[in-house]
Amino acid sequence: MSKKKYIIGLGCSWTQGEGGYPEEIWKEYGGRVQIRHGPDYHLRKYEHENSWVNVLCRDHFPDHEPVNLGVRGIGNRAAVHQLHFVDKIDWSNSEGIIVFMMSGMERFDFFQEQPLRASNPNEPDGYSKGQYAHSKWRTMWPIPGQGGGDSPLYDVYGKMLWSEQFQAAEQMMALLDAQTFARLHGFKLVIANGFNQSHQQGVKQYLLQNAGPLAMKLDWSGYVHDETPYIAFVQKLVWLDGLLDPKDWGAYFNLYYNRDYPAEYLTNCQGAHPTIKGYKVIGDELAEFIKLRGYVN
Repeated sequence: MSKKKYIIGLGCSWTQGEGGYPEEIWKEYGGRVQIRHGPDYHLRKYEHENSWVNVLCRDHFPDHEPVNLGVRGIGNRAAVHQLHFVDKIDWSNSEGIIVFMMSGMERFDFFQEQPLRASNPNEPDGYSKGQYAHSKWRTMWPIPGQGGGDSPLYDVYGKMLWSEQFQAAEQMMALLDAQTFARLHGFKLVIANGFNQSHQQGVKQYLLQNAGPLAMKLDWSGYVHDETPYIAFVQKLVWLDGLLDPKDWGAYFNLYYNRDYPAEYLTNCQGAHPTIKGYKVIGDELAEFIKLRGYVN
């Protein structure tokens, strides 16, 4: 009996598919779509359909089933932990690829106060039995004075915990946890960078410099950007939009946010997210890497 094949996407909104909306949705929302702290399930069907996770299976590896574990706003700690909430996969009779699209390395995750609360049965997440909330994670940034009601957490994190070494070590723990999980279940692991600028030196070089020996415990053969001329997918999409000098791609945040309407490859929401075309580019680039490495027969 042949094993069932999956492509599993890990990450934040760049994995869930935020921004991947058809034209009628953009018009309905007046050119800017970004829901925070409110019902968003009505948009998730578009996000999953147009996400790079779905692009990989739909356009390149149709014998694989997509499993999108992306959640808006989370960091890499939670992204990997999402694997433990998958109920639809019989791991002993499955194979495939786990693609880890790294979220912001500065983010630190832990559970919400009440993660064990049933999801709306009319709003399935597509991977679990619905015993836990989709947005089960609480994430903090090292920015004292910010965070609204979570500002005490931001204050402590920014003043008492965060450092380059802290951030790098936590990132390596997430990567190593993903590697361990993938090896345990016979899956390949692909690692990509959504938008971390890492002082424009690239995530791999940053981690090698700041995480110590932990960085050498990862098998870096699955790292996409060893084979690309760009260090983050946002850099590639900024280049394609052509709104900035290529060397100034890191200044994309305000340029896109100040637009009244999305550009061709990146949206104008806070932080900028790929459009449908942007996600197609990411999926195509990931597929090229997967074929290059021979991860799919």
